[in-house]
Amino acid sequence: MVSKKIITSYFLFLIFYLFGCAPKIAPPPVYKNADLSLEEVITIAQGDINTLKAIADINIEEDNTPYLSVSASVLLKKPSWIHIRLYRYGILTDSFLIKDDVVHSVSGRWNTKLEEFGMELYQSVFWWEGIENAQMHKQGTEYVIRTKNKEIRLDKSTLLPKSQKITANSSKIFILYDEPKKDAVSASQNKPGADFWYPSVIRIETGAYRLTVKIRRLFINPPLEENDFKAAGESEECY
Repeated sequence: MVSKKIITSYFLFLIFYLFGCAPKIAPPPVYKNADLSLEEVITIAQGDINTLKAIADINIEEDNTPYLSVSASVLLKKPSWIHIRLYRYGILTDSFLIKDDVVHSVSGRWNTKLEEFGMELYQSVFWWEGIENAQMHKQGTEYVIRTKNKEIRLDKSTLLPKSQKITANSSKIFILYDEPKKDAVSASQNKPGADFWYPSVIRIETGAYRLTVKIRRLFINPPLEENDFKAAGESEECY
């Protein structure tokens, strides 16, 4: 007869597993024994990525006090194009586009901090952009890439970013990357990018503000829709 202790242990294990308490899968250390150059690191990291779309939850704090909490559809496209749609209770509440250094907002309600966070979000994702004349060296388990105004730290084994420091207009921006995940959508459909890993949590701190982005779904080079990069006010309505 199976003892009560064994049965209890089994059900406890099952509960922990079902509620996501099983150990998380870590990205494979593909480059653990490699000695890569800066050019090789950038080539591997950027791959053939031209556009990324993320479905995310965004929380902004000011002086450790909640400032804004929304769901968002974030579309990033080289070179430095950003379209962020903000939702509350499933309703589009605002949409802003940064294209060719011009900012458009559908609602007309504009906050320069959102513009800054949009650009910071772009730099945090496409971290390999704008690092001409960079120098790279190894430090423990990390590659450290430095430019005049940036320091980027990558995990040597996975080439995933761990942190980034940016100095811009006499202000400092700190970016931390956490909770790496695999692109499950591409993997399930046998699409390119099936082995693509990315940090699912990005924390951006600058001055009194802290931005936390939790990515729920990520799409690599998604097909673009007609309104994705139209100037605000041409096609969308906000409430």
